[in-house]
Amino acid sequence: MSKLNEANDRLDAAMASLEKAVEARRGHTAGASDAPQQTEQLQGELDKLRADFATLRETSGTVSSRLDAAIGRLRNMIDE
Repeated sequence: MSKLNEANDRLDAAMASLEKAVEARRGHTAGASDAPQQTEQLQGELDKLRADFATLRETSGTVSSRLDAAIGRLRNMIDE
């Protein structure tokens, strides 16, 4: 597995952990007076992280494709 794939897997795991933490926080703060505000803030942060994660995933896919293409061109030049 490439380092890029490993990094994507680590990002997936980190996002899953964050989502679980937000859900757990919702359960623990259900009776607190400032719970709705905290939950809304955490949800906003999680939404931003999801957007950042999607951007990073797209960028890593683009980089991976470009690297594969460059490696292919280099191999072709070496073979000529």
